[in-house]
Amino acid sequence: RVVVATHPDEALALLADPTPAERDVLGAFRYAANDVVLHRDPSLMPQARLARSSWNYLIGSPGGASDQESGPVVTYWMNRLQGIDEATPLYVTLNATDRIDPASIIAEMTYSHPVYDVAAVAAQRRLPEIRTATTAFAGAYAGWGFHEDGCRSGAEAAEHFGVTW
Repeated sequence: RVVVATHPDEALALLADPTPAERDVLGAFRYAANDVVLHRDPSLMPQARLARSSWNYLIGSPGGASDQESGPVVTYWMNRLQGIDEATPLYVTLNATDRIDPASIIAEMTYSHPVYDVAAVAAQRRLPEIRTATTAFAGAYAGWGFHEDGCRSGAEAAEHFGVTW
């Protein structure tokens, strides 16, 4: 038995002879590349301290570029998310590398994140259709893209094979 726990496009590429349902369901998920920076620059956080949250979304961008062109600008406040002392500020920002003070950058990465459009949400409901006696699929794409969604879908795949927790 196999649990294929990768992005759906990668899962589809691993299958030697995918069924039409596997092609339809796994092929419905799209991914977008996002530039990600771990840094200490607070300038992408709300100025009002009480308005700061774990996830901070910036609407619009300089020069009028739309979010579809540049990707969403989101800053995760890692101190709040991970219980880290605020004396050492840590932020993870997507799609705004040019707005971050270069001296504050700790690391830069590029990650692929699922795009939750109508086709992807419909495909999520169809994931049970492509489970077989030997194959099940799991990943954060089965929920809203969070690590917890990946864990939950992995547990569901194991349960499909009779494993209980």
